[in-house]
Formats: sequence, C-alpha cells, structure tokens
Amino acid sequence: MKKALLVLTMITLTFQGNGQDLFASSPQKYTVKYVCPPCGCTQDGEHFDAPGICSECNMAYTTQLKGMENKPRTSMSRRTAAIVLFNGADIMDVTGPMSVFEHAGFNIITVAKDEKPKQIGMYMKLAPDHTFESLPDVDIIMVPGGGPAESNQDNDIVNWLRTRDARTDTMFSVCSGAFFLGLAGILDGNEATTFASLIPNLRAQFPKVKVLDNVKYANNGHVITSSGLSSGIDASFEVVAKYYGLGLAQDIANRMEYPWKRRNDYARSQLADNYIITMGNLVRRFATKYHYSDGDMNAWEFKYLLWKGVEIDGFMGLMEAEFQKLPNFDWESKQKDLLEGVYEHPNLGKGKIVLKLRNVDGIYEASLSAKRVENYSF
Repeated sequence: MKKALLVLTMITLTFQGNGQDLFASSPQKYTVKYVCPPCGCTQDGEHFDAPGICSECNMAYTTQLKGMENKPRTSMSRRTAAIVLFNGADIMDVTGPMSVFEHAGFNIITVAKDEKPKQIGMYMKLAPDHTFESLPDVDIIMVPGGGPAESNQDNDIVNWLRTRDARTDTMFSVCSGAFFLGLAGILDGNEATTFASLIPNLRAQFPKVKVLDNVKYANNGHVITSSGLSSGIDASFEVVAKYYGLGLAQDIANRMEYPWKRRNDYARSQLADNYIITMGNLVRRFATKYHYSDGDMNAWEFKYLLWKGVEIDGFMGLMEAEFQKLPNFDWESKQKDLLEGVYEHPNLGKGKIVLKLRNVDGIYEASLSAKRVENYSF
C-alpha cells in the first residue's frame, strides 16, 4: 500500500513538474499591453507592462490584447444612430442621447428634411449630415422633442418616420418627440410616455397607445419613448444595453459619472410637488427668496422668505380664497398663520396641502407642503 502511494505521488509530481515546464516554454498565444484611456493627457498612446493608474489623469489603464483578433464580434458590431434635427428641437433632447451614444462607440449622424442648419435650443445651430432622402439605412432613429413636436406641425417628419419604421430596428423618441411617432402610427399597440405635462394630451390624442405616467421611459423593444429632457439620457442607456448588454451600459454610465439605474423609480408626473406647483407660484409673487424645495412621490415642501412689506392678513386671506378654488377642496384647519385641507388632484388623487407661516426675527417664512393621502407605489 505504501509503495502504491509512493508511486502515485511520484507520478503526480512528475506530471506537475512537466506541466509547468511545458507551459513556461510554450509560446505565448496572448499578449496584453496597458494603456491610458484617450483623454488628452501626455500619456495617451503610451504602453505599460502592468495594470495601474495614470500618474497624470488618474484614470485606470485599459487593455490592448493580441491573439484574439479573430474573435467573432457580430454582437458588438458598430451601430449607427440617426438623430433627427428641426428648428426648435430641445438642446438636451439632442445632445444627451448623442453623448451616451458617442461613449458607447455608436456611429452618430444627424438628419433633417433639408440641408439648412437647424436652430437647436436658443444658442446652437447644427448642420445635418443627411437629408431624409439621402440617409442610408441605420439601426436607430432618435426623435427629440421641442418646437413642432409639441404642436404637431411638421408632416414631413411624420411621413418620413412612417416610411422608415419597417427599415429601422429601433425607433426612439425623447420628450414630446413621442407625438411624431404617434402621428406616424408607430406607437399604436405599444406603451409610451412623454413630457410630464403633455401626458394627458398624448393619451387623448392616441387612444391605441398605452400611455404611462409613472415611468422615465417605456421600452417595447422596437419602440422606446422617454419622458422629458434628461430622461432621454436614461433611455439612451437602455438602447446601449439592447445592443451591447446591460453591463457595458452600466459601465458607460459610470464612466460618464451619471447615476443610471435600470429600475423605473422616478416619474416627474407623479412627484408630490404637482399638488402645489400652482399655489407655489402664487406664493413666490410675495417672496424675496425661494430657498427650499424637496420631496418625493408622496410628500413635498417649498419654503419662501416673504418680503418685509407683505401685509400678512391680506396674504393669508388671498391664499385662503385660492385654496378654496382647488377641485373638491375640503378644509381641515384655518388659522391666522395656518391653512390646511385636502383636495382631489386629477392625476395624483387626494392630497393634503398645508400653508404655514413662521416669524423669524421679523421676517416671515412661508412653508407650503403636500402629502398624498395614500402613498404611491410603482
């Protein structure tokens, strides 16, 4: 028995030793170099033999690998996104997704119905790369909001989108750009969303669409729509995840220092400040400083410092009269420095609103708050 164990041990050691020798002497199939990600520092393009952090820009080295040149990359083929331009398109709707797509390595082109530069927002002009007629087939067409998207006044865009739908893998809108897709019939049978205040309009205008008011974006696969402005950035990461995977989309978000989470736990149209936005605007007419605004889906509070010359009894009397005009308003308390009651918001349901005054060294602070009667849940 001892002899058998001794022989087995010798065989094992011989195998391990030979294996190590063979591995060490065999030619290396793969070689790796470490490089600073291109950022404009003086170490761009330099190669390093070990992982580390760039001494100049403090970015972690990335890798260059030899030996995997023939790896199939069909799933990572470069995608092309066409961004529609028109006069009055919102600058964030255009440049937010453009930045995400650039970091993802997409080929980005712009397209418009003619070759004239388009006024994007108030300060930027962009000349389109293609007209509707010259644009080749692309993977993604992104339609921003703003301008005619809110008034449905550009049939050329609508008709062109209709002809492109079957030829394009992803139709994507930001903000009120959803109205263009809706008019083209592309939203029919899909879930969709848009800018918070335009959700009732989208729902009324397109009865074949399931309009959502509790999401940042709606992803149907072929059709993706986002709510307003910066929500287009969140939806753009969803587009990246569709083609390159969720992991890469999250890595790009981290690299951009953007706190993207795939969960839909934010919806502008459902924030509790919607109960008191109009009344808050009225209070601001009396204020020298609007110094606090915070909350969530279930509760929100505004705080203002009132002008010293405000006649408090007159101010509270006016606010009492305006509270009374809210839909189905029921009073709970009316005092010299306190008004509170409950009313039925058309989109949020019942909410309690409170206006409270506090005298701080002769200056009145007005607190206007709202709280849902029933907590919101996604």
